[in-house]
Amino acid sequence: MTVGHDLLATSPTLGSIRVVQQLDGLRALLEPHKSYGPVREYLVRFDDGRRAGLLLLADLIPSPGGPRP
Repeated sequence: MTVGHDLLATSPTLGSIRVVQQLDGLRALLEPHKSYGPVREYLVRFDDGRRAGLLLLADLIPSPGGPRP
């Protein structure tokens, strides 16, 4: 989990769409293990960081409802 925390601390703007998608995959793999304290803590930090990152990428990632006007 230390590596995961280091990854989140490295760059709060881990800014490419590909990286965001890869991190989503990592989150999906960790989700079944969230009863383990360090994993749960990492997932909370991950979700906070992801929300911040998505705000930065909002104009680049298409919304599920289609393009914005």
